[in-house]
Amino acid sequence: MTFVSPGGRPAPPARRPRWTGFVYVLPLLVFLAALFLVPLVRLLRLSFNPVDAFNAALPGWTLAQYGRVLTEPYFYGSLLQTLATALLVAVLCVTLAYPAAYALARQRPGVLRTLLFVIVISPLLTSVVVRTYGWVVLLSGNGVVNKALVATGLRDQPAQLLTSYPAVVVAVTHVLLPFAIIPLTTALGGQDRNLHRASQTLGAGPVRTFLRVTVPLSLPGMVTGALIVFALAMGIYITPLLVGGVTQPLTGIRVYDQVTTVFDYPVAAALSFALLALTIVSTSLLAGVFRIWERRLHG
Repeated sequence: MTFVSPGGRPAPPARRPRWTGFVYVLPLLVFLAALFLVPLVRLLRLSFNPVDAFNAALPGWTLAQYGRVLTEPYFYGSLLQTLATALLVAVLCVTLAYPAAYALARQRPGVLRTLLFVIVISPLLTSVVVRTYGWVVLLSGNGVVNKALVATGLRDQPAQLLTSYPAVVVAVTHVLLPFAIIPLTTALGGQDRNLHRASQTLGAGPVRTFLRVTVPLSLPGMVTGALIVFALAMGIYITPLLVGGVTQPLTGIRVYDQVTTVFDYPVAAALSFALLALTIVSTSLLAGVFRIWERRLHG
């Protein structure tokens, strides 16, 4: 039923209270607070606890744990190595993802495109531990890679591929590669094909059209993929631990070692928050650099 005002016009619908939207997101906020914020606050409190001679947490407040993290090479060296590794993995993932995303975006809708997309996202349906153990099998002393090296005469005996830094980079890149392909495919698939035709009509060849039109327009997807991969690579530890071992100088493995071997929970908490702060700052700086780059490309 429509209500009519005295002037003959329909009365405006009644406005919903402003807090109606808050009611909808309240369950999500409660869930995040209970399972994320509360443990995070408790972990932050633990990072300020002093420890005794046996590394047991004591009541009180101290900055000694953060002092150790920022002054001992064993800890701050792992932060720098983790930062360098995350940057390298992000660059490798975006570089390797671009051809796959380009092929997916150019493929017409149909069975083949669906099959290619399933192949791309299928690693995400498999446990990261299973995928990592696949690399352990491939890179072991009697694995496929070493057998191929010996069979082709490139080496007289199997190489020590596991517990090496290159193996960690390769395995982490493989695990995080789908996170770069998906946003790149979206960015490339959303481009207006008329722009490509207009570029070629004005005399630009396929290569110049790709470099001056396709790549700049796909920059948001490249940035999104790079930032996602970078943030995930900063905190990953299962894959480096299984492939590279506990000797790899990465912060995630250092935290794992402090918890499971040294039993120094306050230092592990302080190192975790140092890693979190470094990730937030680095991601913000990278996003700012990419934003400036995008503005310069688009004028």
